[in-house]
Amino acid sequence: MPDQAVDRPSRHALITLGPVNLVRVQVGYRARPDGPTYQHFLLDFPVPEPDGPGDRVAFDEGRVLATLEPVLYAGAPTARHYSIHQHRWHTSWGPSPGALEIGLLVTAGTRAAAVSLTVRESVVPAFLELLRAAERPAPTATSRDGAMLRARRAAATAFGLDPTALSVSAEEHHPAENSWTVTLRAVGGHEYDVVVGFVDGYAGAVWVRHALHTEMFDSIGSE
Repeated sequence: MPDQAVDRPSRHALITLGPVNLVRVQVGYRARPDGPTYQHFLLDFPVPEPDGPGDRVAFDEGRVLATLEPVLYAGAPTARHYSIHQHRWHTSWGPSPGALEIGLLVTAGTRAAAVSLTVRESVVPAFLELLRAAERPAPTATSRDGAMLRARRAAATAFGLDPTALSVSAEEHHPAENSWTVTLRAVGGHEYDVVVGFVDGYAGAVWVRHALHTEMFDSIGSE
């Protein structure tokens, strides 16, 4: 008699994407759909832990995307064109990062200084709302070493650079805001202005701007 257990469906899925423990959001702006991005806003935030061992926290991706909708306007009366990608991976062999990465590219036209401030005003409220819904760690002072590490990583992520090849050419600490302003220099004279903690002093919120008008590799994606 055949073993009925062989044909019995499993109560648990064998292939899963695992839980989402951390969300990494990147919002980039560019002048034209086929052009390079000139500034990026990055935010890392943790997903709340379940209240008990039997509870499950369902991550609401739709809520994150809805919260990000204001960044599409960038001071304009109508939403700008955008492209988006998400990345997530999981392995059954050892620990997995449990991170979901969302990259959003917005075509905002000119990269003038006034536009930079306008898009920042669109991004900050959206990031604040995401932080309010997240399990944000208790505020702590960001050390210089921590700020430099985050600045290099953010610039490398945003513009496809080697973080170890970025040197600090200027830095300024703003204790009242718990933020750091850093200028990084790469090979070839490219410079990147970085603000660590630009949203409510949260170190996981980083703003990176390419200081030179040169074509750069678009690390989020292309049309």
